[in-house]
Amino acid sequence: MSQPESLMRKKVVKILSDFDAFAVENPCLPGTPDINCTLGWIECKKMRAWPKRPGTIVRLDHSLTPQQRIWLNRRCKKGGRAYVLVQVERDFLLLWGTTAAEQLERLPKAELIDVAILHCVGWAALEERLITTLRQR
Repeated sequence: MSQPESLMRKKVVKILSDFDAFAVENPCLPGTPDINCTLGWIECKKMRAWPKRPGTIVRLDHSLTPQQRIWLNRRCKKGGRAYVLVQVERDFLLLWGTTAAEQLERLPKAELIDVAILHCVGWAALEERLITTLRQR
């Protein structure tokens, strides 16, 4: 995990601390998300900036691996809760695991925001809305 993603993971674990959140490093099962808590699993991804042109596909600094896509799809299709939290500049997008597995890095900005189950700007907004969004799923 890149340094910015590791800092993001640390902050998200703190936000979710009341839900027994912890960071996960699992070399035994490739594709396992970065965070686990009682509300589900979360993979953290970052991108420095949105593409300049509206129709350009959003590409993450570190793409979802094939193993991560498989893991997310399998877990959600079996009734588990898994998400991908993407940070781009000050924007945060929370995607359902199957949506992320099937559509992340295949859509431009506007369409990616449309498929997100949460879009907010800034850490304070994320802290305010993340738990409520995860509880609704």
